Amino acid sequence: MTNKIAIKWLKQALHDLEMAEKNIAIGGYDIAAFLAHQSIEKLLKSILAIQGKKIPKVHYIDELAKQLKLDNDLVDSISELTIDYTFSRYPDVSEHIPYEEYNEEISREKVKIAKDVFESLKEFYSALLEEKKEEGAND
Repeated sequence: MTNKIAIKWLKQALHDLEMAEKNIAIGGYDIAAFLAHQSIEKLLKSILAIQGKKIPKVHYIDELAKQLKLDNDLVDSISELTIDYTFSRYPDVSEHIPYEEYNEEISREKVKIAKDVFESLKEFYSALLEEKKEEGAND
C-alpha cells in the first residue's frame, strides 16, 4: 500500500469523526454512532495501509484491531463501537427503530470512544499528517 492510499483513508476517518460530532448537535444520534464506527474503521484501514498490508473489505472493527495486534484494552474499547455498524441503521436488528435506540448520552459516549482511539493510535498516523502538510505547503 502507498501513503497516498493511507492518507485518503485517514482524511475520510477524520472527516467522519467531525461529522459524528456535528450530528449530535442536530439530534442525529444514530448517525453519530454510525459515523463514530466508520471513523474507527477507516482509521484502522489507514494504519493497515501505512504498514503495507492489504485493506480487507470488512466492517468488524474489533477484528481489524486484532489484526493490527492492538492492546487488549484498546480492542475492548473499539468493540464497543462494532455493533453500531448495523444496529444504528437497520430496523430489523432490534425491537425498535434505530433512531429510537440512541440518545445524546449514548452518542456522546460513542464519539468519545472514537476520539480516545484516535488519540491512542496517533503514533501510527501522525507522521502521515505531517507528510500531507508538507506536500500541501509545496503545492
